[in-house]
Amino acid sequence: MRNSWLAALCLIVLPVNVAVAADRGDAKVVAAGEAETAHREFVAYGEWVLELDRAVSPAMNEVRALGPQWQAAINGGNYLAAEGRFLPLLASAKRAIADARLKLDALPRPDFPTIDLPPEARTPAVHAEMVRTLGQLDGVLDTFPPVLKALARKDIKAAEAALVQMLGSARTMFRAQETMSGVWMATLEAGDPGREAMKFEQLYFRSASRLMTATEHLSLRRRDPAFGADVLRIADEIDGVIAAGNASIETGQAKAMAVMLELGTDAEGRSAKAMLTKSHTAMGMYRDTFAIAGRYSAALRATAKRGGSTGVTLQHLQAVMVTFRATREELDAVGTRQAEVMAGTR
Repeated sequence: MRNSWLAALCLIVLPVNVAVAADRGDAKVVAAGEAETAHREFVAYGEWVLELDRAVSPAMNEVRALGPQWQAAINGGNYLAAEGRFLPLLASAKRAIADARLKLDALPRPDFPTIDLPPEARTPAVHAEMVRTLGQLDGVLDTFPPVLKALARKDIKAAEAALVQMLGSARTMFRAQETMSGVWMATLEAGDPGREAMKFEQLYFRSASRLMTATEHLSLRRRDPAFGADVLRIADEIDGVIAAGNASIETGQAKAMAVMLELGTDAEGRSAKAMLTKSHTAMGMYRDTFAIAGRYSAALRATAKRGGSTGVTLQHLQAVMVTFRATREELDAVGTRQAEVMAGTR
């Protein structure tokens, strides 16, 4: 699972507020002589984001691929054989994380002063956040072997204790990412579709934390009477985000088009228009984000309703976690496309 950093960077930088800034007469963006420089930095920042993405994607892909393998290991019953199959995959994922850290260490962290990035989106802060995320992932992976080893020796108490530790570690990571999504969201203006997209990221990670809690309750044979209501509440909030986000796309694109019509044909005007064109394209990609959010909300609702009628099972939770992983993959793909727009490669 990749962190929300890539989407967040694109959400913050791609709109660049060129349209909004021009509308309110913000000299920082539209001052003579700066549009060309800003456009060059805009492209260079997009290239840097893609380079960062290439550094960490192999590790994230390996970690993501562990999900189905872990479910197969847990559900198969032959834990000794499962241990032999799963642990080499786990070791490979940990090596990929170590390799990603080395690539990150070698990655330059340039400054982009003209596009006036918020502190959270500047390259040193983004780099530090990704290093922290890789460390969290590595820590979560360390909690898997004790569960399998305890199951293999039929030590139920040890297996339950190890499972609680594993789920707690994952929950802590998801809560940290929910918090970080809120930090990114705070850098975006009200009415920006990116702000609604980051609200979805918050709810996405909040739902993951709740699913971890439900898994713990079920695994320890404890009741979880609030599960259905909690998950439906998150789904309702996601649906509200989708409606607000789609409306803000229309407003944002109309504003960008209006400003483009007023730009001159000199070099400055052409550079500003190029940035606005990219902004317009990226805003359209938020429709994909909100469509993904709609599918995830539907999956949460289906799981909550099962819990309300027949009682949620571990199989139900595993099914929605499959959707959770697929949703992350789809969101990451949108973020990559937005970064490609920034870099001028799409």
